[in-house]
This record gives sequence, C-alpha cells and structure tokens, in this order.
Amino acid sequence: MNNSPIITCTDLHKSFGDGTERRQILNAVSFTLHAGETLSISGSSGSGKTTLLHALGGLDTVDKGDIAVSGKSWQTMNSKQSAQWRNSMLGFIFQFHLLLPEFSALENAAMPLFIRGQQRAEALATAADNLKRLGLSDHAYKTPDKLSGGERQRVAVARALAGNPACLLADEPTGNLDRKNAEAVFDLMLSAAADLNAAVIVVSHDENLTSRTARHAALIDGKLETIT
Repeated sequence: MNNSPIITCTDLHKSFGDGTERRQILNAVSFTLHAGETLSISGSSGSGKTTLLHALGGLDTVDKGDIAVSGKSWQTMNSKQSAQWRNSMLGFIFQFHLLLPEFSALENAAMPLFIRGQQRAEALATAADNLKRLGLSDHAYKTPDKLSGGERQRVAVARALAGNPACLLADEPTGNLDRKNAEAVFDLMLSAAADLNAAVIVVSHDENLTSRTARHAALIDGKLETIT
C-alpha cells in the first residue's frame, strides 16, 4: 500500500491586518500527512482553521513557509498549473454543499471530471459508481432541490471523490446537518476515502466526529497543537 507523503507543511505563517494591528493566524505550523491517514483539526471560531485548509488546497497563500501536495509545492506553480494539480490531487467538501442547482446529482458528482475534459459518458459512469457507494443510486437524476440535506451533502462527497483524489479536504462537512445525518455522512466519507487510500483532513468543532480520525490537532493561538 502506498504510504507516501501527501501533504507536507513546513513553518507556515499567516497574518491579517495592517501595521501594528496585524493578527497572527498561523504561526510556525508544520506537519506531514501520508496516504490513508486521517487528521481532524479543531479550534475556536476565528482561530484560522478554514484559512489553513484553504492554504493546504492552494486556494489561499501564506506569508511564509511551504506546502507541498504529493511532492509539488504550490509556490512553484502558476495559477493554471495550480488549478490542474488541485483538480487531479484534491477533493473538497464544504459545510454547504455548493451543488449546482440546474444539474442532477449525477452531473454534479461528475463535475470535476467534466472540468478535467473527460468524456461525458466516462465521467458519468464514474460519478454513478460514487453515488452507488454513498447509497444514492436511486437519486442520481434528481436536482438538488429534490434532495434532503443529508443527501445533498453525500452528493458533495461523491463529487469530491470523482477524480480519485490523493487527499480530501473537508471544512465543517457536517456542520449543516442534524446529528444522525452528520454521523452517517461522516461514516460514508471516511469509508470512501479508505477505499481510495486517500488522506483526509477535516476541520470541525464537533468532538464526536473529530474523535473518529486517527490523528487530532487543535489550532490554538496560531499554533497546531497535537492532541492524538
């Protein structure tokens, strides 16, 4: 089984503000995550969890330090290269599903492959497999407005899995769901990631969920403190 480093962070610093009013959000954050590993990150509101996740995914920059995804640093890539690498290596799941309302669940789940330029039939076949894995085969042709909250978030998980990503980055992926649906979606997300041997980084304030990942850390005063 491949156990190579997927995410490597080295001495990350990030601050916001002007002059003496700057606030340090990330302060010397360093860690490595390998294929198949799961890491949850907790922290108070405004602690910088989402900022860190966006930086890991190449959606935001840091003031100092380096982030490499499967050995390639975001700093060495231009915007087009970053977009291509992000599409091929990472899957994103957000608190709000961000599904496109005019497309079916199947088409939404295939969207990263459409963007990649994959043939439509092949992309839809992959998406159908992922929907089946998440128990959504009977809902493939429904638009998001015809799905429940839990079903919409499972479609979002299927979309994140579309390109067989090396890592899933999840920002409060169950924060908009009730307890039962939250646990079900989280179970399916971890199970699907394990099938792919994908690494998982999940930001969440829910201790019931963060206790389920193999590793857990908290972002406190800009520093990532290992808990387990």
